[in-house]
Amino acid sequence: MAGAPSPAGGFRASLTRAAARLTTPVGYLGVLGGLQVALLWVLRERYGVWLALAATAVLFALLLLLRATPRHWALKLWGASLLGALTALGPTLIAVVQRPRIGLTMEHDGLLQLESAVDRVLKGQPIYGVDWSNTPMAAFGWDLTPGPNPALHHMAYYPLTVLVGIPFRLVTDALGQPFDYRLVLMAFAALGLIAIVALPISLERRFLLITVIYASPLITLYLWSGRTDIQFLAVVFVTLTLLSRGHPTLAAGALGVAVALKPFALVAVPFLLLVLFIRWRADRSRRDAIASLAALALVPAATILPFFLADPRAFWTDVVLYTSGGVADAYPIAGYGFGDLLYTLHVITRRTDHFPFLIFQLAAVLPVLWLTARAFLRRPTMGRWVAGYACVLFALTFFARFFNDNYAAVVITLFLCVLPLGDMSLAPTPAVEAERLAA
Repeated sequence: MAGAPSPAGGFRASLTRAAARLTTPVGYLGVLGGLQVALLWVLRERYGVWLALAATAVLFALLLLLRATPRHWALKLWGASLLGALTALGPTLIAVVQRPRIGLTMEHDGLLQLESAVDRVLKGQPIYGVDWSNTPMAAFGWDLTPGPNPALHHMAYYPLTVLVGIPFRLVTDALGQPFDYRLVLMAFAALGLIAIVALPISLERRFLLITVIYASPLITLYLWSGRTDIQFLAVVFVTLTLLSRGHPTLAAGALGVAVALKPFALVAVPFLLLVLFIRWRADRSRRDAIASLAALALVPAATILPFFLADPRAFWTDVVLYTSGGVADAYPIAGYGFGDLLYTLHVITRRTDHFPFLIFQLAAVLPVLWLTARAFLRRPTMGRWVAGYACVLFALTFFARFFNDNYAAVVITLFLCVLPLGDMSLAPTPAVEAERLAA
């Protein structure tokens, strides 16, 4: 019959409607928050029934409020923040408090290495090229490859990740309490929450972002066990907030901090440079451009160079060769990416084999960076900034030697942030530029 919709067209329309429902506050909260609360119930023996009950009550109250009225977004934002505090920080704090009594349970081995590294720095001892076999990390089992955990002879974390733990260690020592590196992670989580609340976007969009980061197991599950992804992610949001409020030099400095915390943030540097280029093209201020570039380089240089110069070979082996397969005991080929696919297909015989992943990474990253950079220059919005960053990060990590579960979670989280960040421009407006030049 003429005018009847085709089956393919009806299927596409159904998918469009489903996607539209899922990308609403109710959809984000129902799916992500529901998974988060369900996980708390699964782990109720670890974190307690009362936390799961409280999180469930807040989740359902928020869902009812979202369905009942299109207004009261300030109240909804407070509710999302409360849910995030309960489900992200609550289990982390419980784990910190209970650890001296019940010992290690689901903690990540990197958490223990960082705690030992903080101790070594306070004693004036090196942290690269060090044998960690006599530290608590050695108690963790390892079955991915024959032999002991290769991390017992390498530390891939950047120096700033260790250095930021020192003030917290000094405070816990002064209070006579054991040091747990997750105290540092909770502080960064709070910083990220503040940055999201300070974004100059609607309350509804901020609600979505808080849900994605703090009421979702994609990030918080790894926060509970002590993985460090929340650190650089929080500072990336500080960067976005400063960029969107017209403070490019401060934003560059913030991104420099993120880079000094984790190499994942390096992928965002090209997109920051594009913003600086757009601003330079608008005002031709060489001084501002130089100041922003200097701010970007300051913290990485100040924190990495002293450790590199102290022992270049040890630093390079631990931070670069260990993660890229350049040493015999490099981190094994693992995860859910290209490397594990090659192993599954028997292209690679052993997980410890050397393979030129860098060639494939470049082949993926360069065209993706080219396309996303051009798209951002055509319309320089916050959404496109994060979309480009997420696309390039996915290309880089998927084709790396290992693509761990928390790496996939970070990439998915960044993609889920694109819609809430929306079409707010990062280019300077004439009014803002006139005000800045007159100051």
